[in-house]
Amino acid sequence: MEEPEQIKVIRIGAEAVVSRLRWNGFDLVSKHRVPKPYRIPELDRWIRDKRTLHEAKIIVELKKAGVPAPAIMLLDRSSSTIYMQYINGIELKRALDELDPIKIEKIARRLGEIIGKMHLKKIVHGDLTTSNIILDKSEKIYLIDFGLSSVTDDVEELAVDIHLLDRSLESAHHKIRERFMKHFLIGYSKTVGKNRTLEILRKVKEIRMRGRYVERSG
Repeated sequence: MEEPEQIKVIRIGAEAVVSRLRWNGFDLVSKHRVPKPYRIPELDRWIRDKRTLHEAKIIVELKKAGVPAPAIMLLDRSSSTIYMQYINGIELKRALDELDPIKIEKIARRLGEIIGKMHLKKIVHGDLTTSNIILDKSEKIYLIDFGLSSVTDDVEELAVDIHLLDRSLESAHHKIRERFMKHFLIGYSKTVGKNRTLEILRKVKEIRMRGRYVERSG
């Protein structure tokens, strides 16, 4: 069996390095949680293993629920590395600049349905920004990077996902933010129900107001 060939480093985060690989004729992505020298070695191994296993389990559960995420090809617990399907696409953050309004609305509604499915499984992404959503060549949506994900049915945690998405649009795509979120919520409400959506949106508003208060007080 040949060793994977690294094509390029995609991301270097605080916790992990994400790389594109070529292995036995397949394009893969590896997510390797790097050792932290400031931690006791035994504790460091335990933390990295626990977080790697948690992320892999989340992805498996999402795939079962029909939420599009990269398929896991291999889990190497000895090195705290997940090997996943490579999605040949573009970050939604970059794609939005090139899309016409009709496509934006369609993608927003579809994303709302996907996040609704995820939330019905009591899974929150934890870092739901347009940088962690991939659009492939056929304009299929994939969610990536579940390093901060958790299993919960807490309304505030669900609301934080939607708040983060809204903030990422406000930051990079303020001109289309209102249209995008309107259609996102149409898809989301269709999936989780109107009453649940309204409950979560009340919490989103509360989170946003708290943020504004902190900004004014800082």
